[in-house]
Amino acid sequence: MRGVVKIGGAPGNRIAPLMEEIAERVSLGEEWVVVHGASGRMNLLCEEAGISPRHVTSPGGYRSRFVGLRERALFEAASARNSVEVLQLLAEQGGRGCPVFPSANRSAQAARKDSLRVLEEGRLRVLRGNYSGRISRVHTDEMEDILGCGGIPLLPPLGYDEESRLCLNVDGDRLAAAAAGALGASVLIIASNVPGLLEDPSREESLLSRGSLEDWELLENCARGNMKRKLLACREALEAGVPRVILCDSRRENPLRSAFEGGGTHLWSRRSMALAG
Repeated sequence: MRGVVKIGGAPGNRIAPLMEEIAERVSLGEEWVVVHGASGRMNLLCEEAGISPRHVTSPGGYRSRFVGLRERALFEAASARNSVEVLQLLAEQGGRGCPVFPSANRSAQAARKDSLRVLEEGRLRVLRGNYSGRISRVHTDEMEDILGCGGIPLLPPLGYDEESRLCLNVDGDRLAAAAAGALGASVLIIASNVPGLLEDPSREESLLSRGSLEDWELLENCARGNMKRKLLACREALEAGVPRVILCDSRRENPLRSAFEGGGTHLWSRRSMALAG
């Protein structure tokens, strides 16, 4: 078993139970890479600095954070602090987490998106001075070395931009998808503070338990808010050759076990695989 798990950084996510499971599974011979978010801590740092977080929506309906130069530095700090927290939780369970920061080894490379096309009050605008990026390549050499020694590579939601020589804010879900594809993972798990993909976001009992690339139009019609980008990451992972992607609930006591026992939303490349699964 080789897997990649991404744990959200927003309030409501439970990190400790997930890290306990990861440490136990690695001790039994499985290989896991952890990608974490930083949104909640970023909001706290912005508040301390007197900066109002700014979120924008693209013409395609994708919501993202606008990151100026000051916010970029704060986001890098938020990512580092969250990495320390995750490493401590792993260590408490006997897990050997190893941070993989792109500034040190160019593990994740990103292309900066200087300008963003956004919709504001029904009008299309172009915002410049953005310091977020899109993952362009994931180098796996260091992660493979860590996995080979029984360690747990830990990736923050950052990508190194060769042109600006800065670490940029990147979407953690899409980073996890790119890493899973590059590592040849057998599963990508995206854990967040919701049960999975909901047909009606106001009703947790409306969970869609499974789907495939052949059902994508239906799945996309159900995605709202941040789930749209998570679903995009799921598609990128499946198209990169990852056999299975699971959107699961990090709030459960044993989120991984629950996911492997059928909890959450299970996504496959083909409908026949979804039905068999």
